[in-house]
Parts: sequence; C-alpha cells; structure tokens
Amino acid sequence: MTAHPRTVRGDTRTAPLVSALVDAQLIDPGRRDEAMSVVERVLGAQSIATASLKKRFAELAGYVGAAFVVSAAVIFVFSRWKDLSQPQQVGLLGGIAVLLTGAGLALGQLTTGGIAGVRRGAEPVRRRLMGVLLTGAAGSAAAAVGLWVDHVFPNHETQVGFAGFGTLTVLSLLGYVVAPTVVGQLAVATGAVTLVSLVVDELQGDSIAAGLSILGLGVVWLLATERGLWREVASARVIGCGLVLIGAQIPVFESDQTRWVAYVATALVAVAAFAVYVARPAWPYLAAGVIAVTLVVPEALIDWTDNGLGPAGGLLVAGVTLLVTSLLGFRLRKEVGEEQAA
Repeated sequence: MTAHPRTVRGDTRTAPLVSALVDAQLIDPGRRDEAMSVVERVLGAQSIATASLKKRFAELAGYVGAAFVVSAAVIFVFSRWKDLSQPQQVGLLGGIAVLLTGAGLALGQLTTGGIAGVRRGAEPVRRRLMGVLLTGAAGSAAAAVGLWVDHVFPNHETQVGFAGFGTLTVLSLLGYVVAPTVVGQLAVATGAVTLVSLVVDELQGDSIAAGLSILGLGVVWLLATERGLWREVASARVIGCGLVLIGAQIPVFESDQTRWVAYVATALVAVAAFAVYVARPAWPYLAAGVIAVTLVVPEALIDWTDNGLGPAGGLLVAGVTLLVTSLLGFRLRKEVGEEQAA
C-alpha cells in the first residue's frame, strides 16, 4: 500500500477531528489524508465567514463611533456657535475637516496595499468607512470655505454658494477617487446640481434653462458611468437617471407656457431610456423609461383637457398608463433577455 504524503495543516482542530473519526471507524485509516483535506477546507470556510462577520461588526462599530463623535461635536458646536466669531467658526469647521481627512487617510494606510489597495478594491469594509470620512471632511471644508467667503465678501450669497458647493464638488470627487463609495457619488452629485442651478440663476435663466441644464448634467453623468468612470455602476445609473427625470420635469412647475417643454423633454427621456436599455440592459434605464411615460401622459392629458378629467380621472389615467407601461417594460425586458440568451 502506498502511503499518502502528509501535508502541514494550518488549523490545529483538523488532526483531532480526523483522528476521532478514524478511531470511531467512520473513516478508513487509509483515507486519513483525504479526510484531513476535506475537514481543513470546511473549517477554513467557517473561519473566512467568521472573519467576514467580524469585519462587518467592525464597520458597524466604526459608523456608530463616528456617529457618536459627530453628534457630540454638533451638540457642542451649536450650543456655543453664536458665541464664536466668524473666523473661529471657520477655524472650527476647517479643523474638523482636517481631522476627518487624517482619520480617513490613516485608515487607508492600514489597509492591505495602502491607499492604492483601497482604490483597487482591497478591504471593502475599510474602503466604505474611509469614503464616509473623506466625504464628511469635504462637507466640513465646504462649509468652512463658504463662511470664509461670506466673511471676506459679506452680502454676496451667490459667491458664497459658488465657493461652498464648488469646494464640496471638488473635494468629494477627490475623496471618491481615493475611496470610491456611493456616499461620495451622492456628495458629488449634490454639489454639481447646486452649482448648475447657481450658474443658471446668475445668468438670470428661467426654469427651462434650469431644467435643461440639470438634464444635460444627468446625460453627462450617465455617459461617464457607461465609460467606466464610476466604480459603483448601479448607483451611478440611478443618480444619472434621476437627474435626467428631474431636469425634464422642472419646467412643469413654472407656468403654463413652459409646460410643453417639460412634456417634450420627458417624452424624449422615455424614448432614450428605452433605447439605451436595449443596448445596455440595466434596470435603472427601464425604470426611468416607465417613470417618464407614467409622468408625461397624465400631465399632458390633464393640461390639454384643461383639467376636465378631475382628480379621479387624472388618477385613473395615471394608473392605466403605469400598468400599460409596466407591461411594455416587462415585454421589452423579456425580449432583451431572449436576445442575450441567443
């Protein structure tokens, strides 16, 4: 009989377990090494699961700890905020931004491969926590910059907005580059949308200009998503589709003369969303198309009938439109799935 070569086992529980099974005559002694491999593999999988659970708890503890620290800081700041001068307020917010940035970068250095490893996807738990810290730092820095500009240029609200939200956009984007997270995406989108609105307001544009500008921002966001510039693709598509829908709908709320622009823009968004879904089957595009049709059909009918349908009629039209559009969406999804399977 040829003896199987023995291998060094990393888990000290393996040998006693296999020996007990052999002594109980549940395993052939000649297959001891095979049993050792199986038991080692099972115990290893359990250890990995336990380690993953510990990381989850560590991440949760990090969020809870950060929430306690932030809450204590907010309570302290707001209780003394009025007693502080504006330069002191700027210094306090700037200090918080520096502390959060330092904590985030330090956490990244503790990750396997350092900050470069975080960008490559190593240690996703630490990456998410690091992203939240850097996004918080961006928000604090944006508030500090806004206050400083208001101190230097009082009564210039537009300049304050540009400085604050411009800082938020840039620093959130830098934080996202270092530690990609959904929170970072949301911060970048918030800053970018506000900046676009401020530019339109500064140029004295109307709701049509504001809506089309945000719609254009959504299109650019989606193009960047499909070119792989956002790591979290699903959330990036949701954000982009949301911006497109919001931008198309903004002229509805201005006046009767601008509503037709919203109807045309929303209808085009629906057509484009369905077309993109055929090329790139992703549920946010299908959802955007369904939502756009569900919005534009009742709006246009109610407007063209001079609200003659009444609340019940409008609700009925919206419900029927949603059902029909959903059925068409399911049909389209089935056809796209069949084409991919073929």
